[in-house]
Amino acid sequence: MRSSSKDLFIFIFIFISITSTLSTQLTSNDTVALTRFRSQTDPHGNLLTNWTTNNACSAAWRGVRCTNGRVTAVILPFLDLRGPIDALAELDQLRILDLHSNRLNSSILPITNCSNLKLVYLSSNDFSGGIPSEIGKLKRLVRLDISDNNLEGPIPKEISKLNRLLTIRLQSNVLTGQVPDFSTSLPGLKEFNVSNNELLGKVSEGLQKKFGEKSFSGNAGLCGSTPFPICSNSNSAAAAQTVPSNPSSLPALNANQEKGKGKKGLSTAGIVAIVVGNSVVLLVILSFFVAYYCGRQYGENNLSSKGRVDKGRRSGGSYSSEKKVYAASGGGGDSDGTTASDRSKLVFFDKRKQFVLEDLLRASAEMLGKGNLGTVYKAVLEDGSIVAVKRLKDANPCGRKEFEQYMDVIGKLRHPNIVCLRSYYYAKEEKLLVYDYLPNGSLHSLLHGNRGPGRIPLD
Repeated sequence: MRSSSKDLFIFIFIFISITSTLSTQLTSNDTVALTRFRSQTDPHGNLLTNWTTNNACSAAWRGVRCTNGRVTAVILPFLDLRGPIDALAELDQLRILDLHSNRLNSSILPITNCSNLKLVYLSSNDFSGGIPSEIGKLKRLVRLDISDNNLEGPIPKEISKLNRLLTIRLQSNVLTGQVPDFSTSLPGLKEFNVSNNELLGKVSEGLQKKFGEKSFSGNAGLCGSTPFPICSNSNSAAAAQTVPSNPSSLPALNANQEKGKGKKGLSTAGIVAIVVGNSVVLLVILSFFVAYYCGRQYGENNLSSKGRVDKGRRSGGSYSSEKKVYAASGGGGDSDGTTASDRSKLVFFDKRKQFVLEDLLRASAEMLGKGNLGTVYKAVLEDGSIVAVKRLKDANPCGRKEFEQYMDVIGKLRHPNIVCLRSYYYAKEEKLLVYDYLPNGSLHSLLHGNRGPGRIPLD
């Protein structure tokens, strides 16, 4: 009897020892994977301050959560991380991956190895390539947000196998092909958005009825029931049903029509078109001027400081008498914006109610669109006011002084058809422009948003 009890005790001791050793080894593997991820994606050392211990589950690692000694969540938004995410493929117990609003790139294929993923937030990065068909292996996935990247190719039908999905956000990429009908295969889907891509073909009535036109806007090739263009078997037939948006492609008027039109004068729509056209031309000319000026300033390293000051005065002065700098702590004061402490300050151009950088970071944000210069977001502040924030891409050759001179010129512009620059933020790794929010959409959506037969031409 004593021998049996002794054997049982030895067995339990050995089992606990093996389990403890195995758990320690797995935690070590997670730590190695995250350390490699940091070395590949954190050029500014934002994570180096506390990712220093030998255990990722020591509760000291920023943005890392663990359960039973294994990494189950990595939450690292807004850290200017850059590079691939290959190292994360080794985190086989990962449930939550939130890396939105960074500059991560390469493929999203590595996440398909994390078979326990439930929440994936990778929006507002620079991921490229296609959406891998292997994404169908993530059977526990509930929310998928890979919007505002450079993903291309078709939407894989394997997504229809993920019957736990509640959210699919694919907007603002370069996706092509048709939109799969997830209305029947994913009946529990609550949010679906594929706007601002290059998709084509028919949108199923089930998807259109459930998610509305806004979820599909910005895809010129889509068709279906109203308000989409009527689907046709040939591109020529579809083109015949669409009113051209380019005035030069409209049918020529005969002499009598021209004469009669001249007597009536310009219509309201014509006047609006002229005003909008003039505004666009003015903005294009200004953009070319600023780009030329910044490139010239950046290349002239042998200019004297006096020459730089004179050139700044000719381009509009410092405007320091009209702008106010507000620190992130809520204080204010004048500044020339050249010290390192200005990294956390917004520069304002008017005397209306101001806010600080933390107010912007806490605001709820919705992406409105993106272009060659950056991405525009709608931000709702805590006091209910709404602003539009443009996050510039890291492709501006201007230094701090040149950038501020550029902002001074734009900040002084006043025109009924140009939105005034309200404030800006400058840091080495981040540049933000803040405007008043205008709720009537973009010029592109007004000109091209409705391509159906009922669209009114601007004549």
